[in-house]
Amino acid sequence: MPLASLPSGIDIFYEQFGNPSDPALLLMHGLGSQMLLWDEKFCTGLTKEGLHVIRFDSRDSGLSSRPPDGTNYTLSDMAKDVLELMDFLEINQAHIGGLSMGGMIAQTFASNHSDRCLSLISMASNTGNPNFGRPANETFKAMMAPAPDDPEKRIEKELTDRRLWASTEWHDEEHARALFHEYEKRSPMPRSAFERQAQAALTEGNREEKLEKISVPTLVIHGTADTLISQSGGERTAEVIHNAELVLINGWGHDVPPGSWPHLTKSIVEHVRNSAAN
Repeated sequence: MPLASLPSGIDIFYEQFGNPSDPALLLMHGLGSQMLLWDEKFCTGLTKEGLHVIRFDSRDSGLSSRPPDGTNYTLSDMAKDVLELMDFLEINQAHIGGLSMGGMIAQTFASNHSDRCLSLISMASNTGNPNFGRPANETFKAMMAPAPDDPEKRIEKELTDRRLWASTEWHDEEHARALFHEYEKRSPMPRSAFERQAQAALTEGNREEKLEKISVPTLVIHGTADTLISQSGGERTAEVIHNAELVLINGWGHDVPPGSWPHLTKSIVEHVRNSAAN
């Protein structure tokens, strides 16, 4: 069982794909999801392009530690988990990528631990500035509504919610249903864990002052169909981070369906190669 026991006392569940001698890419998922967001086929597709891919459950997610109720933590704490996981895996430097809240953690890592960061890949995320990347009202209400206690009803809620912010081009109902079933089978998230993660994303507020100091090569990817963190969140992120490249993917929402994989893979691989060349 690939479980990293970190000095912070957190246990992080992780999986590695590809050759450890290739450049490392750590992928972080968003609020309320698990590392399975990064499908194994997506990860192996990146390894074919010469990357050593590590996906993992953030604290309070999946098979990683759940702190006791009443515990609070921040994006900086979660970024430190990434640093300690790299130490555990004996990875000196890595490309750091994340989606949504995972993008916020990745940004924080690039700001706090720049010497360990080869490059930053921020996907479907924002800067914490409340004027940019705002969700549609219906979308926000759906995300924050408590999930039912019954497992099957929870899955149906997840699917109903997903349709609100799914990719207009590639939404795959069966793929999404299978993913949510796997979440439920593997480790359903208690409401307390969801609220701790949401609070972590809010605690540091507007992070733009920190993001302005990021100096590593940065790629910002955002979808034009994202209703959970609207397109302006990505545009603002790319504006604030010096020399960041912005890639807008037409029809991509706030999800990672198979139809989006070629577009994400192409952008990530080109960014990594350009970062190495520079």
